[in-house]
This record gives sequence, structure tokens and C-alpha cells, in this order.
Amino acid sequence: MNNQYSIGIEWSAAYECIISLYAYIYEKERKHLQLGVSWKEETKQQLPTAFAQELEDERWEVLHRLVLLVAQAPEKKSVADFLGWLEKLPPGEIYELLAPWVETIPLNLGEIRDHSVSLLARWNEHYFSRISPAIVTSLERSAAEMTELAGKMTAIELIDHASNGIWIEPMPDLQEVVLIPQYHCAPTSVLDFYRGLATCLYPVRDAGQTEPQPLLELLPLAQCLADEKRLHILRCLAEKKSTLGELQEQVSLAKSTVHHHVTALRRAGLIRAHYNGSTTIAAYSLRESFVDRLPVLLRSFLHREGARRMTDE
Repeated sequence: MNNQYSIGIEWSAAYECIISLYAYIYEKERKHLQLGVSWKEETKQQLPTAFAQELEDERWEVLHRLVLLVAQAPEKKSVADFLGWLEKLPPGEIYELLAPWVETIPLNLGEIRDHSVSLLARWNEHYFSRISPAIVTSLERSAAEMTELAGKMTAIELIDHASNGIWIEPMPDLQEVVLIPQYHCAPTSVLDFYRGLATCLYPVRDAGQTEPQPLLELLPLAQCLADEKRLHILRCLAEKKSTLGELQEQVSLAKSTVHHHVTALRRAGLIRAHYNGSTTIAAYSLRESFVDRLPVLLRSFLHREGARRMTDE
């Protein structure tokens, strides 16, 4: 298919503030996150009791619409800049900004705006403004690196590289994909499709670290390779791209079990998830670059650990 989309790379602290609150609220997503299960409890201790209790019952589901608003905000150098702009934005203007992309827009935009500004302002005050500045610096650096790579890779290859295995097929109505670095939902990516536009908040696993952390990538990769069923799935995908149903037939497991395995393989970067204009995965394929990547990670980890021991001695 010749219809090729363009690539955009965005960065603002407002994105990370939003996605960190999303990571805190959604229990189902958090169990897969690199932050670990103890992160919520540790973070909860930083929050005023009343705010923490409020968040326990919160079902804040406007992440994707807010991402679109951040992308179009003229003021977003800081979280406070973005929230100041959003707070003053009339509901009619919010509608105009969302209408080109979102098919269904709630009628109570003013209430949603006020609630979102209140939540994010308090979250920023009590949590996000206190995270390590090195995390923000790492995300800014990643955006700059992706911008440089955009001149050397195709859009599809760059998304695959940034997200560790998301493959967005060209579609006639898909005009642009926007890449946004994020830390709080690593190692997963947060992908959404709109009319003519897709946003991908891709993971930066070692944000805030003073040096690369090969173990963060090596460990899930090694864990996947230590499972016989997952190795069988890899061999099937080495032969051909397959849907979830086709994989189920080949490995003779329950569909839910196959889905569990391919999700782990995708997070580790061993396979690609192919998307055709929606957040439903159309098919999977082998990501052969991991075959070359594995010894590089292993050497990096062993060399660094060996160097540390020599320094300690």
C-alpha cells in the first residue's frame, strides 16, 4: 500500500503528568508496569489523605482527549502553563479542537475541563512536581533522539524502534502518527487512533538513570525465552505473520492463554503487533532484531557488572 503517513514527535511535561495520574488510578494496567506494585502505596503516602481517598474512587477516563489538547496547546512549557491555558479554554473552543479527530464528544465539556484541571493541578503539586528532574531530562533527550532518527528511518520503522514492536500499517485515512516519550507506563505503550491521526506514548525504560540499564530490557526478554510455549509461538511467527486465532490453532492452547503469551512477548520486544487503523491488534509477526539484540544486552550487562565488582575490590 502506497498511502504513507507522516511522523510527528512531541514532548511536554504535561504529557507525563497526565500519564502518571493514569498509571496511579488504573489498577488493571499497573500490574504490568515497570514501576512495580509498591509504587502506588509509596506515592499515596505523599498525597493529602482526602485527595488520596478521592483518587481511590476516581474513574477519570479522559486521558486520550487530553493528549490531543496538549498537542494543540500554545502554552505547554510546564504543567502549570498547560493547565492555565486549559482552565481558560471555553467549552466551544475545546469542541472545535477535538471535533476534527474525535467522533463522539461529551456535551458537558465545561465540567470535564474543570474536573480534569482540578485533579491534575493537585496531582502536579503533591506528586509530579516532586519527581526526579532527571526523568524529565531523559524524556526530553529521547524526543530529541527520535527527531534525529526521523530523518534516517521510515515512519513505520521509527515507531517500531521507539515502541519496541508496534507496527502501524499505512491506511488511506491515516495521515499522521505522533510519538510522545513517557516513563510511568513503561514498558507498555499507550496507543490510540483518531480520524486521520494516531498517538503513541512510547516507553523510555531507563528514564532518570545516569547510565543505560540493560537488565531492564534483558530480563523480560530472557524470561520469555525460558518458556517452552512462548518459544513455540516464536517459531510459528518465524514462519509467517499470524492472527491470534491462527496462533491458537497452531499451539493448541486456549485463546486467553495465547493472548497472555503474545502480550508478554510484545512487551519484551520479541514480536510485533500490527495495527490497521484501530487499537485492535490485527496480527503478530516475529521481530527478528531481538536475535541480534540479545547478545548485545548480555555483553553490556556482564561487562558493566564485572567493571563494578573490580571497582569495589
